[in-house]
Amino acid sequence: MHYVDTHCHLDYSSYNHDIEEVISRAVDQGVTRILVPGLHLESSRSAIRLAERFEEVYAAVGVHPGDIESYHPDQFTEFKNLLNHKKVVAVGEIGLDYYHRQDNIPLQKKLLDLFLDLAIQHDKPVILHSRNCLKDLIDIITQKKTVDPGNQLRGVFHAFEGNLNEAQYITKIGFYLGAGGPVTYKNAAIKQEVFSKIELSHILLETDGPFLSPQKHRGQRNEPAWIPFIAQKIADLRQCDIKVIADATTNNARDLFNWT
Repeated sequence: MHYVDTHCHLDYSSYNHDIEEVISRAVDQGVTRILVPGLHLESSRSAIRLAERFEEVYAAVGVHPGDIESYHPDQFTEFKNLLNHKKVVAVGEIGLDYYHRQDNIPLQKKLLDLFLDLAIQHDKPVILHSRNCLKDLIDIITQKKTVDPGNQLRGVFHAFEGNLNEAQYITKIGFYLGAGGPVTYKNAAIKQEVFSKIELSHILLETDGPFLSPQKHRGQRNEPAWIPFIAQKIADLRQCDIKVIADATTNNARDLFNWT
């Protein structure tokens, strides 16, 4: 079986001492692709360096809403140039975060708009972060697609935080939902309902490492080798074989990120 980890911050310092072993363990568990999203310009550069170093790794470039103060307009040209790298497959991690910051929401929205337009111009999918702001983020994406119905805006709502109705709307407009470690938690009834009922053709697997380890490894550093725990939980919820989840989510990731 083959899996994909569509969101792992392998550029974090917690992986520095054993990155080769982390990749090796992932491959041993069938994880054949790992996508590293950028959080700011230097993080985006680091993601690309990892993608150049490891065949299994791909990169996304962008500015996380928690890092918007690091962005300066003179960086825009470099972000555009980075999108031309052969292993950069997405724009992200971008989005909104009202949990950590409510003092700079207009700036968050301005930068999000900038990077959504960049993704459209370069025909790249987006990796969307949302925390306590899902309605606003859905409204922004819907407006983008409504203003220009011909644009190819697509992507994934990473670490999906919403309910089943919101999930169904998001998949209806052509976006995917990221399922990570929290779906395995005992108190995750809403997430479990979403990933048991939403169309399998719109689900991606992710670790969000080093954060949000699955239940069996809570309190430990998360890593791509633990993707099968997430896949097994979704298989249990849907009462199907884990291979069905592995095959579908791997195909979904290939279709979205267009990697070989």
